[in-house]
Amino acid sequence: MNYMDYLTAGFGSHVSVREKRPGISKLLVPLFHEDGDMVDIFLEMRGGDMIRVSDHGLSLMRLSYQYDIDTENKERIFRQILSENRVSEENGNLYLDVPCQSLYPAVLQFGQAIAKVCSMSLYRREVISNLFYEMLDEFVTADMSKLQSAKAISPIQSRDELEVDYGFSFGRVPVYLFGAKGGIRRR
Repeated sequence: MNYMDYLTAGFGSHVSVREKRPGISKLLVPLFHEDGDMVDIFLEMRGGDMIRVSDHGLSLMRLSYQYDIDTENKERIFRQILSENRVSEENGNLYLDVPCQSLYPAVLQFGQAIAKVCSMSLYRREVISNLFYEMLDEFVTADMSKLQSAKAISPIQSRDELEVDYGFSFGRVPVYLFGAKGGIRRR
Protein backbone atom coordinates (compact mmCIF):
# COMPACT_ATOMS: atom_id res chain seq x y z
CA MET A 1 0.00 0.00 0.00
CA ASN A 2 1.17 3.53 -0.70
CA TYR A 3 0.52 6.48 1.58
CA MET A 4 -2.59 7.59 -0.37
CA ASP A 5 -4.21 4.22 0.33
CA TYR A 6 -3.77 4.79 4.08
CA LEU A 7 -5.16 8.32 3.82
CA THR A 8 -8.12 7.27 1.68
CA ALA A 9 -8.92 4.47 4.14
CA GLY A 10 -9.20 7.09 6.89
CA PHE A 11 -10.55 10.19 5.16
CA GLY A 12 -12.50 8.49 2.37
CA SER A 13 -13.10 10.74 -0.62
CA HIS A 14 -12.31 13.84 1.47
CA VAL A 15 -8.58 13.72 0.79
CA SER A 16 -6.33 14.69 -2.08
CA VAL A 17 -2.76 15.77 -2.63
CA ARG A 18 -1.15 18.32 -4.90
CA GLU A 19 2.51 18.11 -5.75
CA LYS A 20 4.25 21.37 -4.84
CA ARG A 21 7.80 20.32 -5.71
CA PRO A 22 9.37 16.98 -6.51
CA GLY A 23 9.04 14.89 -3.36
CA ILE A 24 6.79 17.39 -1.52
CA SER A 25 3.00 17.32 -1.75
CA LYS A 26 0.37 19.48 -0.10
CA LEU A 27 -2.30 17.46 1.66
CA LEU A 28 -5.87 18.68 1.22
CA VAL A 29 -8.03 17.33 4.04
CA PRO A 30 -11.03 18.79 5.89
CA LEU A 31 -9.01 20.31 8.75
CA PHE A 32 -9.60 24.02 9.20
CA HIS A 33 -8.42 26.93 11.32
CA GLU A 34 -11.05 28.84 13.29
CA ASP A 35 -11.27 31.49 10.55
CA GLY A 36 -12.17 28.85 7.95
CA ASP A 37 -8.77 28.61 6.23
CA MET A 38 -7.57 25.09 5.57
CA VAL A 39 -4.67 23.89 7.72
CA ASP A 40 -1.49 23.73 5.63
CA ILE A 41 -0.06 20.21 5.79
CA PHE A 42 2.72 18.93 3.58
CA LEU A 43 3.95 15.39 3.02
CA GLU A 44 7.54 14.56 2.22
CA MET A 45 8.92 11.06 1.60
CA ARG A 46 11.87 10.47 3.96
CA GLY A 47 13.12 7.14 2.67
CA GLY A 48 11.88 3.62 3.24
CA ASP A 49 8.27 3.85 4.38
CA MET A 50 8.78 7.04 6.44
CA ILE A 51 6.88 10.25 5.69
CA ARG A 52 7.38 13.69 7.20
CA VAL A 53 4.13 15.51 7.94
CA SER A 54 4.97 19.22 8.22
CA ASP A 55 3.64 22.75 7.92
CA HIS A 56 6.72 24.36 6.28
CA GLY A 57 6.67 27.08 8.94
CA LEU A 58 3.23 28.40 8.01
CA SER A 59 1.64 27.85 11.44
CA LEU A 60 4.16 29.98 13.34
CA MET A 61 3.99 32.59 10.59
CA ARG A 62 0.20 32.67 10.93
CA LEU A 63 0.48 32.94 14.72
CA SER A 64 3.01 35.78 14.46
CA TYR A 65 0.44 38.09 12.86
CA GLN A 66 -1.31 38.41 16.24
CA TYR A 67 0.97 36.90 18.86
CA ASP A 68 4.69 36.60 19.54
CA ILE A 69 6.38 33.82 21.43
CA ASP A 70 8.73 36.31 23.05
CA THR A 71 9.02 35.31 26.70
CA GLU A 72 10.26 32.25 28.54
CA ASN A 73 6.76 31.35 29.71
CA LYS A 74 5.25 31.61 26.21
CA GLU A 75 8.13 29.50 24.88
CA ARG A 76 7.51 26.95 27.64
CA ILE A 77 3.80 26.75 26.74
CA PHE A 78 4.66 26.39 23.03
CA ARG A 79 7.20 23.62 23.75
CA GLN A 80 4.69 21.85 26.00
CA ILE A 81 2.09 21.82 23.21
CA LEU A 82 4.64 20.30 20.83
CA SER A 83 5.79 17.74 23.38
CA GLU A 84 2.26 16.65 24.28
CA ASN A 85 1.57 16.01 20.59
CA ARG A 86 4.98 14.48 19.79
CA VAL A 87 5.62 17.22 17.20
CA SER A 88 9.12 18.53 16.54
CA GLU A 89 10.23 21.99 15.44
CA GLU A 90 13.21 23.07 13.39
CA ASN A 91 13.68 26.69 12.27
CA GLY A 92 9.94 27.33 12.63
CA ASN A 93 8.91 24.23 10.69
CA LEU A 94 6.65 21.96 12.73
CA TYR A 95 6.86 18.31 11.74
CA LEU A 96 6.13 14.73 12.62
CA ASP A 97 7.98 11.76 11.06
CA VAL A 98 5.85 8.62 10.80
CA PRO A 99 5.69 5.31 8.92
CA CYS A 100 3.17 5.21 6.05
CA GLN A 101 0.80 2.88 7.90
CA SER A 102 0.47 5.47 10.71
CA LEU A 103 -0.18 8.40 8.37
CA TYR A 104 -3.92 8.82 8.96
CA PRO A 105 -3.76 9.11 12.78
CA ALA A 106 -0.56 11.17 12.46
CA VAL A 107 -2.31 13.72 10.22
CA LEU A 108 -5.14 14.04 12.75
CA GLN A 109 -2.62 14.38 15.59
CA PHE A 110 -0.61 16.94 13.63
CA GLY A 111 -3.75 18.92 12.77
CA GLN A 112 -4.67 19.01 16.45
CA ALA A 113 -1.18 20.26 17.37
CA ILE A 114 -1.39 22.99 14.71
CA ALA A 115 -4.78 24.06 16.05
CA LYS A 116 -3.38 24.32 19.58
CA VAL A 117 -0.33 26.30 18.45
CA CYS A 118 -2.43 28.68 16.36
CA SER A 119 -4.87 29.08 19.25
CA MET A 120 -2.17 30.50 21.48
CA SER A 121 -3.30 33.93 20.28
CA LEU A 122 -6.79 33.21 21.66
CA TYR A 123 -5.30 32.56 25.09
CA ARG A 124 -3.75 36.03 25.02
CA ARG A 125 -5.78 37.46 27.91
CA GLU A 126 -5.36 34.38 30.06
CA VAL A 127 -1.70 34.05 29.18
CA ILE A 128 -1.04 37.75 29.76
CA SER A 129 -2.84 37.52 33.08
CA ASN A 130 -0.69 34.53 34.01
CA LEU A 131 2.40 36.38 32.80
CA PHE A 132 1.70 39.39 35.00
CA TYR A 133 4.60 38.83 37.37
CA GLU A 134 6.97 38.02 34.51
CA MET A 135 5.98 41.29 32.82
CA LEU A 136 6.34 43.18 36.10
CA ASP A 137 9.82 41.75 36.60
CA GLU A 138 10.77 42.76 33.05
CA PHE A 139 9.48 46.30 33.67
CA VAL A 140 11.37 46.70 36.94
CA THR A 141 14.65 45.30 35.60
CA ALA A 142 14.51 47.19 32.29
CA ASP A 143 12.66 50.45 32.87
CA MET A 144 13.65 50.98 36.49
CA SER A 145 17.21 49.68 36.22
CA LYS A 146 18.71 52.99 37.43
CA LEU A 147 17.05 52.50 40.80
CA GLN A 148 18.61 50.22 43.35
CA SER A 149 16.09 47.40 43.84
CA ALA A 150 15.79 44.06 45.57
CA LYS A 151 13.34 41.34 44.60
CA ALA A 152 11.22 39.20 46.95
CA ILE A 153 12.27 40.69 50.25
CA SER A 154 10.83 40.49 53.75
CA PRO A 155 10.90 43.97 55.31
CA ILE A 156 9.89 42.62 58.73
CA GLN A 157 12.41 39.95 59.69
CA SER A 158 10.05 38.02 61.97
CA ARG A 159 7.22 37.92 59.38
CA ASP A 160 8.39 35.93 56.32
CA GLU A 161 4.80 35.65 55.07
CA LEU A 162 4.81 39.43 54.45
CA GLU A 163 7.06 39.20 51.42
CA VAL A 164 7.29 42.26 49.20
CA ASP A 165 7.70 41.88 45.41
CA TYR A 166 10.29 44.68 45.15
CA GLY A 167 12.02 47.06 47.50
CA PHE A 168 13.75 50.27 46.40
CA SER A 169 16.33 52.17 48.42
CA PHE A 170 16.12 55.95 48.23
CA GLY A 171 18.16 56.72 51.31
CA ARG A 172 16.71 56.42 54.78
CA VAL A 173 13.22 55.29 53.79
CA PRO A 174 12.66 52.22 51.58
CA VAL A 175 9.83 52.13 49.05
CA TYR A 176 8.04 48.83 48.47
CA LEU A 177 6.24 47.65 45.35
CA PHE A 178 3.50 45.03 45.53
CA GLY A 179 2.32 43.64 42.21
CA ALA A 180 -1.49 43.77 42.16
CA LYS A 181 -2.69 41.43 39.45
CA GLY A 182 -6.25 42.15 38.36
CA GLY A 183 -6.36 45.87 38.93
CA ILE A 184 -8.54 47.94 41.23
CA ARG A 185 -12.21 47.18 41.64
CA ARG A 186 -14.54 50.08 42.18
CA ARG A 187 -17.88 49.74 43.91
